[in-house]
Amino acid sequence: FNSSKAESSEIAVETFSTSSGNSYTVLGVEEAGKTDIPETYFTKYEKEESLPVYLKYVLIKETVFVELKKRIRLCFFEHLEKWFAESLSNSCAFVAAKKEELNSELQLCLHLHQRRQGNIETNIYNVRAVELLLHKERLECHCAGVMEALKKERAEFLKFCDQQNNISKNLHSQICDMESVFLNAPMTEKLVSFSNSLHSELHNHLEVIQVSLRSYRNYLEEALGKLRDSNVDFLKACR
Repeated sequence: FNSSKAESSEIAVETFSTSSGNSYTVLGVEEAGKTDIPETYFTKYEKEESLPVYLKYVLIKETVFVELKKRIRLCFFEHLEKWFAESLSNSCAFVAAKKEELNSELQLCLHLHQRRQGNIETNIYNVRAVELLLHKERLECHCAGVMEALKKERAEFLKFCDQQNNISKNLHSQICDMESVFLNAPMTEKLVSFSNSLHSELHNHLEVIQVSLRSYRNYLEEALGKLRDSNVDFLKACR
């Protein structure tokens, strides 16, 4: 505090109660060098007997103003308590109504989300599940077809190998027969004839082998090309 200002302190002046039973304390300010006696402008007429007749019923005493101030203060606090109770009640009602409104909106959102969940399960999940099941069946069917085709080509390859082995065995048997003839041949002309026939058999055998290999290779390339095209078509269908 500034030293130029008078020192002051709060003191309890009086206590009053409202109709609801609440008590309030009136705090006054006591300043140094001043008394708590209110200043009046009617000090000229200190005694009622000294008033003139024409002012006797006109002059309002200081106690009337004090009592009027107390009544105004009491009415103000009565109104304040009533307003507080009404405000509290209105606030509680507003909060309850707002909670009910928010709860209704929440229930509506939950209902909408439940309907969306049902739509998702019906229109998306189940449809996709059926599509995946069909895709699985098609994949299994395609793989089974590929495996069947590969088994068929493997059987054809084994059959081709057996054919080649039979051709080689026949050639070996012919050579063995010609060997006994070659060992018992007495003349040079027969040996020359035998040698020529042997070269002819070998040449024919090589031609047969080459033709069969070329034919099987063409067949195998065509079969594998069909499988490759089938796989490409299946992958395109999956996309």
